[in-house]
Amino acid sequence: MSTRAGLGLALGGGFARGFAHLGVLQVLEQNRIPITHIAGTSVGSILGAAYASGASLAHIIETCRTLRFRDIARWRVSRLGLASNQRLETLIERVFDSRQFEDLRIPLAVVATDLTSGEPVVFTQGNLVDAIRASCAFPGLFEPVEIGTRCLADGCLVAPVPTRAARDLGAAAVIGISVGMQDGHRGAPTNIFQVVSRAVNAAQKHQLEIWERHADLVLRPDVQSLAWDDFDRADEAIAAGAAAALRALPRIEKLLGQKQDAARDFQARLEAEDKGYLWLAEALR
Repeated sequence: MSTRAGLGLALGGGFARGFAHLGVLQVLEQNRIPITHIAGTSVGSILGAAYASGASLAHIIETCRTLRFRDIARWRVSRLGLASNQRLETLIERVFDSRQFEDLRIPLAVVATDLTSGEPVVFTQGNLVDAIRASCAFPGLFEPVEIGTRCLADGCLVAPVPTRAARDLGAAAVIGISVGMQDGHRGAPTNIFQVVSRAVNAAQKHQLEIWERHADLVLRPDVQSLAWDDFDRADEAIAAGAAAALRALPRIEKLLGQKQDAARDFQARLEAEDKGYLWLAEALR
């Protein structure tokens, strides 16, 4: 049994603001801090799955620098949404090194919302495309995604930062990364997306205590000036994520050290118990 501990990451939603997750991953990589589990909601599910698949961080970042809204959405007005996010499948085919949860290099959970029950749906196996499309189906903008008998929408509705899902995967230490759902504009809303996003953001404020209790540490990159669709400002978001991780690096290293010590203590107890059982077995012969 290995005594090497690592971190579980919970990557929240926030459209273009979510590129800040890549800056955090950069700092963790540069400081050789192991990542043992990833849970993602909305854009966090895309970036988390890409990284968990084994795609290089440099490749993911380069793709995000050229990514635009049209690369993931196709306008298709219907009774259930203004667009389809079917084009996410093409993006996944182009960037990911794996297409199934079971083939990922890092265990992953993707969170969506069941619109019938209002409960979270956590995907940890099967096809990645459908799970990610469901997790990214922001209400009012994208059509819900049907998987089996379920009608699913954005995981941000129930898990703005999926710390519980990361913990349930088995992560010993969980870092939550929150970029918020604000639309980046001040004053009264001027379009339907701003109305919906602000309503979701207001609801999320009352969920802070719920998801934060499952996190050992929370990072909040300064991306408040970025709008949800500022895809052309990816470098700013990435820099904000890196800055937040660098500020928190002493706490991250301390947390990792504590978990490593706990893992070593646990292994020592197991070994002592094994020796005790062997001694008892010999004595009873």
